[in-house]
Order: sequence, then C-alpha cells, then structure tokens
Amino acid sequence: MAIRLKHISGTLMVMTMAAVAAPAGWAQEATRGTTNQTIPDAFTELLSTYSGDYFQNRTISRQGSRIVGFGFPERELDWDTHATSAAFRDLMRLQTTVDPTLRVPDLNTPYSSSLLTMPSSQSPATGSEFIFESL
Repeated sequence: MAIRLKHISGTLMVMTMAAVAAPAGWAQEATRGTTNQTIPDAFTELLSTYSGDYFQNRTISRQGSRIVGFGFPERELDWDTHATSAAFRDLMRLQTTVDPTLRVPDLNTPYSSSLLTMPSSQSPATGSEFIFESL
C-alpha cells in the first residue's frame, strides 16, 4: 500500500500558507495615546519620577551634575513625595465621593453602660467587683 505524496504535500502546503498568512491575534488592543496602568503601577512610577531609581542615580553624568550643583536629591525626593501625596488624595476623593451619601440611624451599642450601673440583685455575683480592705 503506497502513500500518495500528492495529498500529503498539498495538505502541508495549505497549512504552511495558512500559518504564514494568518494575522497575529490580539486579546485586547489598547487605544493609542492612552496607557492602561494599574493604581499600584502608577504609584510605583510616581515614587521615582523626579529622583529616579538607584541605577539612574549612579550614572557618571548624574553624579557629575550633582557635584556641579544641578539637581538636589532632597528636592527631587520632595517633588516625588508631593506628587504621590496629591495622587493619593485624588484617589481617596474619587473613592469616597462616587457614591451618594447614605444616612442611617446609629445602632445601639452594648458598650454604653457598665455592669456596675445595671440594676441587679442585692448581692453581686462573686468576682464582679473589687473589695478594698484597709490594712
């Protein structure tokens, strides 16, 4: 029984053409000009926007500019802190002002009274109060 190479070679050729001609599939395509960044990633980026990370701060040009007087590390850290603080305040404002304010009555709390102020029998339970004896 002979295998016909025409059918096998034709099938391989069709599969090869389909693999080469098929476009790459994308699950999600990001719109150009906007970046989809998570909140933790945004905060991480804000922490080193002006001051840079360790490897940027150790370059020869960066250290030379600091020796000459361009760039102050304390001021750059202050700018990073201010940017991170402003972003945090904006996120907290968004988180707390998105929903309408719900007004509900306060619930009764069991901690507003004491066992000593509650009406009880004439003799208190053993161990429920301190007895101070004079020496």
